[in-house]
Amino acid sequence: MKQLQSSEDRVHVVRARPGVYLYRAAAAHVRSQVNKTSSEREAREMFGDQVTEVVLRAASNPATTSSPSWAGALARTSIDDSIAAITSVSAAAGLIARGMKTNFDGAAQIKVPGHLVDASDAGGWVAEDAPVKVRSLRFNAGVTLWPRKLMVITAYTEEMARSSNLEAVARSLISEATALALDKALLGTQADDGTTPVGILHNATSVTATTGGGMAALSGDIKSLISALVSLGAGRDPVLIANPVQAATLKLVASPKFDMPVLQSSSVAVGTVVCVEGSSFVSAFSNVPEFSVDEHAAFHMEDTNPQDVTGGTPSPAVPVRSMFQIDSIALRMILRASWGMRSAPTDATKVAVSYVTGATW
Repeated sequence: MKQLQSSEDRVHVVRARPGVYLYRAAAAHVRSQVNKTSSEREAREMFGDQVTEVVLRAASNPATTSSPSWAGALARTSIDDSIAAITSVSAAAGLIARGMKTNFDGAAQIKVPGHLVDASDAGGWVAEDAPVKVRSLRFNAGVTLWPRKLMVITAYTEEMARSSNLEAVARSLISEATALALDKALLGTQADDGTTPVGILHNATSVTATTGGGMAALSGDIKSLISALVSLGAGRDPVLIANPVQAATLKLVASPKFDMPVLQSSSVAVGTVVCVEGSSFVSAFSNVPEFSVDEHAAFHMEDTNPQDVTGGTPSPAVPVRSMFQIDSIALRMILRASWGMRSAPTDATKVAVSYVTGATW
């Protein structure tokens, strides 16, 4: 009977979605801190013998520029699947899923060239026995991705850590924290400052909002956004990103034949609608995340503008929570990630992104 159960566990592990392994690794690290054992042992206790090698060996190795372990491919797939799983709550995750995805396996930076094109770059009609025109492809610098450090800290009470639902709790907390971090950075206007990747609105094209409200304003804004992309040589696969207010309005008012993807995020201001050429977006993630746990840490519980516990403004920071004092455990996940927009096809100084602010619909 015991052997039969083990076989069933193996089948279950094989059929699990790749992203499950990431959250199981997180849960095993939290539980190991409670029971003062190794994460490998906790993984075996919680998920069966077959989980340990696959989950923990990949997930516990630091993400460096060296090659990952044999399980790195599975860990990379787990990260992809974890990002894909939060597309319903994260516009950034939705855009990452649609764009080009690379990874930092053995690379300190990744260069993705851009291609400048116009009609003359295509083939031509040729008379019989006549030579065809040959054009040299024109590339520009495109986008260079450097691995930036995406850090997510989640806290678990002692009761949560001992619960049989720890995997589900870890999944929920990590997913929500990751969604917030991705959207805030990706939908910003900042240049890459060595800490945060570039926001997609950096060097984007602003268009004037259509006045008057209603369907006329909505259709006018959409036309202006698409026209801006077309003028840059893009517009083949546009993706709209909007505040939930505009996203809901568009979904309610637009025709059922309107098939342009619409992503929503509270990181986008009310009245702002962004249009992105999905194929021009490039992202990269490390093969493996880094996990660490601590039950004695104290940190500023702030998800918008965290400060040092002392020495900032105000000092001490408010609120500060001690994991030891509230009988909780902190789990920190670090993932090397970056993204960027390739230069617009007809203008290397621009990216294939347009946006409107102050929408009246």
